Amino acid sequence: MRMVKHFLNLLLTLCLGLGSVSFAWANDITVMSGTLSIRTSSPQGLYLDVNVEFDLPRSVQDALNRGIPLYFVTEFSIQQQRWYWVNKPLIEASLMTRLSYSPLTRQYRLSRGGLSQSFDSLSETLAILKSLHGWRISEDTHIENPEDCVAEVRVRLDTNQLPLPMQVTIGENDWDLTSDWYVVDFDRSITHPLEDGKQ
Repeated sequence: MRMVKHFLNLLLTLCLGLGSVSFAWANDITVMSGTLSIRTSSPQGLYLDVNVEFDLPRSVQDALNRGIPLYFVTEFSIQQQRWYWVNKPLIEASLMTRLSYSPLTRQYRLSRGGLSQSFDSLSETLAILKSLHGWRISEDTHIENPEDCVAEVRVRLDTNQLPLPMQVTIGENDWDLTSDWYVVDFDRSITHPLEDGKQ
């Protein structure tokens, strides 16, 4: 009987531990896909498509609904891999997305790259926030030796944009929303530019 009780206590402790790990993981941003392609039609350039997944913790939602805007940063880089030295940066870019809520109009607003949209629900707003399509990384469409290059992207919540008093008092776990660096796929327009006549 004592052994059964001990086993049940261990099982309960394990479940609680896994629950806390799952909760912590749920606060992370996960990049689901990322693709870089070339467009030769105007405006020509290198374009990135990224899809991410995450949930806003309750404390972050509460702050948003009190009228405090949130800023998400998408960071991108292409580096040339060199076995004899550190990787050489070729292209670096970042894009800020502002998510806000107006208690007066009861609408959410998403601003990205000079464009803004309003939504009636947070779920609608987050669906757009999590899907970034057609971000022009560079006007130059040429990537020399793409087989020797690696492209990476990550998305994070920029807590440095929060009001200073909040930066001091926010809990680190809830507000530490960031993804790992994700290796972006090169479209055929980059890996086989002479064969791809679609663009």
